Amino acid sequence: MVRPGSDESEYTRGYQQALDDFGVTQLLSRIRCYSDDDFDADRAQLTQQELESLVAMVIERVAANIKGSAIARYLHTLRKAHSPIMGDDRNSWAIVRILPNAQHYTIARFFNRQDADDRLRALCRFVPDGVFEVVWVRSAV
Repeated sequence: MVRPGSDESEYTRGYQQALDDFGVTQLLSRIRCYSDDDFDADRAQLTQQELESLVAMVIERVAANIKGSAIARYLHTLRKAHSPIMGDDRNSWAIVRILPNAQHYTIARFFNRQDADDRLRALCRFVPDGVFEVVWVRSAV
């Protein structure tokens, strides 16, 4: 592991920002609270080290099993997520539902990522089999 230089607080902020930017913080949170018929995180009483190891395993599995069709669907979603409903040219976050055959449906738009993530967590509780993504929509200038 690379150790920070003299300004550890800046290193820590940068490290945390990278975790946030790449969705690792959200993945940690989801696994920390995850429960289904086979696993209950509350009952397992995961340590931080176990949690981080589980997240690393999930990322490795996703990377090993990635498919071109999933990449194409996500790219299509990113390119088509902007909707005239927004009414202005500001950047925004959107929750989209990923559907078969490279289709998508925009569920909601937000002005900040935290609001989108909060809504996504609630949405996943009510529609556990749905495939949703938070995407950043950059307006055309």
